[in-house]
Amino acid sequence: MTKTIATILVATAAILAPQAAFALTSEMHVTKNGDASMSQAKVMQIAGGTLFARLYWGDAFIRFTIKTNSSTKFYRATGEATTIAEIKEGDILDTVGTLETGSNTINLIATSIKNSSVQKEQAVLAGTVSSVDLSARQFTMTSKDRGEVTVKVGAATPFTKGNRTVDIGNLRKGDYISKTSGDYDYATRTLVADKVIIYVDLGLFKAQNFAGKLVEAPTVSTDGTATLKILVGSTTYSVHLQKGAAVMRADRSVTTLQRFVAGDSIRFYGIRREIDDPIIDAEVLRNLNL
Repeated sequence: MTKTIATILVATAAILAPQAAFALTSEMHVTKNGDASMSQAKVMQIAGGTLFARLYWGDAFIRFTIKTNSSTKFYRATGEATTIAEIKEGDILDTVGTLETGSNTINLIATSIKNSSVQKEQAVLAGTVSSVDLSARQFTMTSKDRGEVTVKVGAATPFTKGNRTVDIGNLRKGDYISKTSGDYDYATRTLVADKVIIYVDLGLFKAQNFAGKLVEAPTVSTDGTATLKILVGSTTYSVHLQKGAAVMRADRSVTTLQRFVAGDSIRFYGIRREIDDPIIDAEVLRNLNL
């Protein structure tokens, strides 16, 4: 191939045409061996692995064709590898390759294409949830590194909270996202997540002592199990007792739940269930007012 830059300019001058002004300032460089680079090319049409594009200088443009193959490398503006599937009409490309021989039009066999319209990269973020939109399956969170970010999740996006697999419906304002990863779009400040991990202190779900006020008289079932509503701090817990659980007075002597009344001070030992609802399974219950 012996085409030179001068030859290319002569050949293409005939297809320069007036057009509404674009903000693009394209460049074209061709060596005597036919190696070429086209920057700021606008994609006009896509047909399989072939892209029909234009280079713009003010109100004038040149049409040319970009041909891709299995060896063509595709990149986002961030330098991250991608595929031709991410290229859309209207995108702006920087292309490197070789001019096709035996053609009376400009056909570029591309070795690499960078899509400057795709300002995305794989990212891992963490932050505090500021709002949740269940209908749109998205939430916003404040990230230390990137500020306010919108996180979009699909129906199959896995949510993890402690030892549980949950969904966006379990997410609340104020929750801390310890890790979410996926494609981050700099232009829209949006992350399309492939996973979301909600932080939870697993120490909360270990067996421990609790103290609070009985809200109402206990409910005792015919099978010997019972449920008590006990206010611990600012949270009213549903405390479940299995048949045979220890029920005691303040001096640790045995008593019955029938003697418990609303307002009694209760101490109990149990395990909070690893769910969103405040439920505790208790083994020992002491009424300090008896």
